[in-house]
Amino acid sequence: MPKQKLKKWLPTPEKLRESRVVGWFAPFLADPRLWQMNRGALTRAVYIGVLCAFFPLPGQMPLAIAGALLLRANIPMAVALTWITNPLTTIPVFWLAYSVGAFLIGEPMISIRTVGVIVADFSLWMTGHGVNPFSNHLFSLKAFIIGLIVCAVVTSIAMGLLFNFVLQYRIVASWQKRLGYNASAPRFHTQKGHKMRDAKDNEPEDFSI
Repeated sequence: MPKQKLKKWLPTPEKLRESRVVGWFAPFLADPRLWQMNRGALTRAVYIGVLCAFFPLPGQMPLAIAGALLLRANIPMAVALTWITNPLTTIPVFWLAYSVGAFLIGEPMISIRTVGVIVADFSLWMTGHGVNPFSNHLFSLKAFIIGLIVCAVVTSIAMGLLFNFVLQYRIVASWQKRLGYNASAPRFHTQKGHKMRDAKDNEPEDFSI
């Protein structure tokens, strides 16, 4: 079953509770609906997790948990999907978001290398060892924010719809396999078909010349 495979991939409740961020929400996590594996809860979690993945660190996990609490979505799925943006994917994702935002508002494009430098400078600035990277005249904070919002919303909707379709297809296919469903098997006549045939057989024969 697809749900069994998801359970192996998703973090367990025990593992999540070890996180300090998850611990902030501990009083609200007793609701069993937050851990259920039905299609509705999982699909809502995909929408939430993918949406929150586009927010800059470190606010992704708290936002995903808050969204799951609000919409009664599966918390492990919502949290796991925030790691779409990770140290390997952050720069490409941010560059794509900036490019979309710059295109929409007519700002000049910047290279992926420039985005990498800005992300590195931002990390240093947050620790008090660098200058404000947004002072760079080539970088438009407005374009970046607009691009992030657009990419987050579009990707969240697309991934949620795709996940719901795939999960429904896998569930139906699994049940058909268990019940021995054969699409090429001959079909039996319906009750309506039998009645029409019987009515035709009972019509009086016409022997007139």
